[in-house]
Amino acid sequence: MNTADTVGALTPDALTPGKTADRLPRITPLVDLAGLQIEGELDRAALPALTRALASTAGRGSFSVDLSGLEFCDVGGLRALVTAAAGLRCGHVLTLRSPPPQVRRLLELTGWHQTAGLRLQASSDALPDPAQPP
Repeated sequence: MNTADTVGALTPDALTPGKTADRLPRITPLVDLAGLQIEGELDRAALPALTRALASTAGRGSFSVDLSGLEFCDVGGLRALVTAAAGLRCGHVLTLRSPPPQVRRLLELTGWHQTAGLRLQASSDALPDPAQPP
């Protein structure tokens, strides 16, 4: 696994009534480059942790979010990612690594794939250099 200590991850202590631990996402920093890895499901219950993690990472410039372990993402989770990308300073990008097909499709249907500061990368692409614009 290419992650370090958990940042902003939801734990059983943060469970809301009716939520199960297996549905909560793991949001961890990437070790190989600036960014986050998200595993599990991103839904309304995960938005506070996701927003905090994105804000703390975005303050450093360009970064990646690895979605290879994402099982589900509702429109709120997708909007949080797109909003983080749109809020980056000129020349910085948020690269979504290995987005699942349903995330790519939703980005295309909404037109959000054209958001300034957002870049999609397939799992087979070479790792991006976050210091270089797309």
